[in-house]
Amino acid sequence: MSQTEHEQRAQEQRERPASTAPPTAPLELLTLLAAGVADLALDQLRQTADLAQNVMGRSDLRELFTDGVVELRKRGELATRRAGMGNENYLETMARRAAERIAAEGRPCA
Repeated sequence: MSQTEHEQRAQEQRERPASTAPPTAPLELLTLLAAGVADLALDQLRQTADLAQNVMGRSDLRELFTDGVVELRKRGELATRRAGMGNENYLETMARRAAERIAAEGRPCA
């Protein structure tokens, strides 16, 4: 239905007196709302199933899982730091990690 058809129907409904509305209008509205919710849920389910199928067909599933675990660990660290549960200073932690990364690459720390 085009935009102009929507506007025409809205105009017709505004012009029609309220007493001429059919008594089944609330039931029809509820039915349409329920159908819309069901359609939305099925669409989301379809998208999720497609995504799961794509993920399961990947050859790098192990690496994807490992990356996910690393990401969750980092998010956990950030969440505990944000909540004030971290014992170390953030800058000290980042400096230590940078030094470890440089040492692992074989470059001397300055």
